[in-house]
Amino acid sequence: MSAPGFDITSKDAQAMPVEPAEPRAFDYARFADHAAAAEARYAAFLAQREGVAVWQRVRVADVFRDGCRDMAASLRWQLGGLMKSLDYATDAPTYLEPWYGIGVTAGAFGGEYDWPEGQSPVVRPLYQSLAEMPATLTPRPTGESQIMSHALKMIAYFLEETGGRLPMSWSDLQNPINVATELVETSAFFAGFVEAPDEVRRLLAAITDEVIRFTQEQSALIGERLVQPGHGFASARCGRGLGLSSDNLVMLSPRAYKAFCVENDAKIGAAFGGTATHSCGDWARWLPAVKSNPELFMVDAAFTPQTDPNCNDPAAFREAFAGTGVIVHARMVGPADDVLAKARELWGPGMRLIVTTYKQDPAEQHRLYAALRNLAE
Repeated sequence: MSAPGFDITSKDAQAMPVEPAEPRAFDYARFADHAAAAEARYAAFLAQREGVAVWQRVRVADVFRDGCRDMAASLRWQLGGLMKSLDYATDAPTYLEPWYGIGVTAGAFGGEYDWPEGQSPVVRPLYQSLAEMPATLTPRPTGESQIMSHALKMIAYFLEETGGRLPMSWSDLQNPINVATELVETSAFFAGFVEAPDEVRRLLAAITDEVIRFTQEQSALIGERLVQPGHGFASARCGRGLGLSSDNLVMLSPRAYKAFCVENDAKIGAAFGGTATHSCGDWARWLPAVKSNPELFMVDAAFTPQTDPNCNDPAAFREAFAGTGVIVHARMVGPADDVLAKARELWGPGMRLIVTTYKQDPAEQHRLYAALRNLAE
């Protein structure tokens, strides 16, 4: 019998149902004990040159759709997720995230949101060609961008409502190559790699500097509660690096990605203790280019068809990263047997592997956790 594939009827294959929780009713003491134990295991994993860790992710779908518009509702959904996470065995805690769409960095350059019903907000490109861009790409102050201001207000609200007692990541700033297509029409932007390479480099450099600046602004507000590398990655206060969603890398040749993007990835990584690179889809062909980033700390990819219909070959990632010190962060939705089988294909001497699971039944998840941790024994 063939393994189940991707469920095209699901709005979010990685999400699970939770009950919203009120800040005043949240069990902060119980969560603090749970998070401290998980973070200790995370720190032990980071100290090793090889090993396996498991992150049981509790992802709440409403938070990553139009529900992000209401910061009070987002917090209550996320607190429900943190409470649910206490039922599972994990080597990294669930954390709060001031997620407000993926247009935060574009907001610095004039981007504004449209809100399709029931979906995440979107930014319509400001320019139909690179030639339309202003001669100087000067980001607006945070206070002049509704999107960026809202992200900071979410952080402040989350801190106030919870008394600053819970771990929190940054908002989702995205890789400069993703942000660029929110500013310049997508086809025109990618044509520019051939037709106007200097303009492409100018745009990506400006976005890179703003990703660093606004991340630093968020860091100052979040303070000691900050977990890294953040959005979509197993994270902890003892962690490092910044997670960059880099889905548009597959729109370029590996050679072009290395020539135009790796320098920016490395600059961002150097500012925050390393680059953690994510892409959806099958991006094994781009691994040599991504590996050329001297600040690369972690890579994230899907390895089961229930996670992504175009999932990755475990052998390619094992061969690319065994013995390098780079952590492979493997997302795996699906039956426990499928997850364990893929993890066995990924695991080998010299691997640093974090398996991200999404099991809903606690008993099944505990068994899978134990089996995954035993891979390195």
